Formats: sequence, C-alpha cells, structure tokens
Amino acid sequence: MRQPILAFALFAFVSFSVSCTKTDSSTTPSTPTTTTGTTPVTPNQQKLLDLVNEKRSTGCQCGAKFFAATTALQWNSKLEAAAQKHSDYMKSTGNFSHTGSGGSNAGQRITDEGYTWSTYGENIAESYTSEEAVIQGWIESTGHCENIMNPAFTEMGVATSGSYWTQVFAAPQ
Repeated sequence: MRQPILAFALFAFVSFSVSCTKTDSSTTPSTPTTTTGTTPVTPNQQKLLDLVNEKRSTGCQCGAKFFAATTALQWNSKLEAAAQKHSDYMKSTGNFSHTGSGGSNAGQRITDEGYTWSTYGENIAESYTSEEAVIQGWIESTGHCENIMNPAFTEMGVATSGSYWTQVFAAPQ
C-alpha cells in the first residue's frame, strides 16, 4: 500500500514542479525595461513587472498549452492609467467584470488613454493581498496565464483600487 502512495506523491510533485520550467531556447529574452511613458515605476509596479517577466523568461504551461520563453514586457503608463480607471470603477460599483464604465471594454479604455494598439488583453482579480499572490493566481488560471505569456504583447500596466486588480497588456500599432 505504501508503494502506490509514494509513487502517486512522486508523480504529483513532478507534475507540479514542471508546470513553469525553464526551457532551452536559441534566443535569450531581452532585459526588462521599466518605463514607457511619463510615469516612473514604483517599487510595487517594478515587482509586478519583474514577476511577469520572470515567468515570460522561463516559459510556462498554461492549462494544456505550453508557452516557450518570450521577450520581456515594458511598463507603459497609458496602460497603467487604463488599468487604474478600471480598478477604480470596479471598486466604486462593486462590479467585478471586464465590462467597465459606460459598457466599455479594455480596448476602448486603452484607446481613451491615447494608446494606439494593434492587440490587447486584460486580467482582473479581486481580494489578493500581494503582488506575488495575484501573479500566482493569474498563472494558475489558464486564460490569465495565456495573457501573461502571450508573445504578441510587448507592454503592460497594472493598477489596484481597494481589493481590485487590473492588468492590461498591449502592443502598439
């Protein structure tokens, strides 16, 4: 009886430990750039950027799909502003949703900040108490993980309001 339990425990440990592992790649991901735009990155914003770029630099299993290592994201203050307005909206209304003020979606909110995008994505979260916890929560959710690992995205901004988090990704036109 002990041998099947030990075999299962070993299988579970190995399965868990390879979900986000480093892969060999012929290209080395670029070094993170901390700002794009006018707003300097705060220590908390830098921590979020570092955590995301760490995942992007090693590759990650998102549900059934493996994402190879990809380039680092840059911080963008316009994406941060769109994220802040959406987090503020969710806090003021108690409406935890990708739909924002006036029925807006993330693309409209990004455009309203003066960012001309070719592609975009958004992650939202509620009730996480640290940068590490929210990133881990997003990595454990297939769709959110896919946004974090999407090689089409080149920039991001993140903002919180109360217990609400919004992470916005995009690539400029």
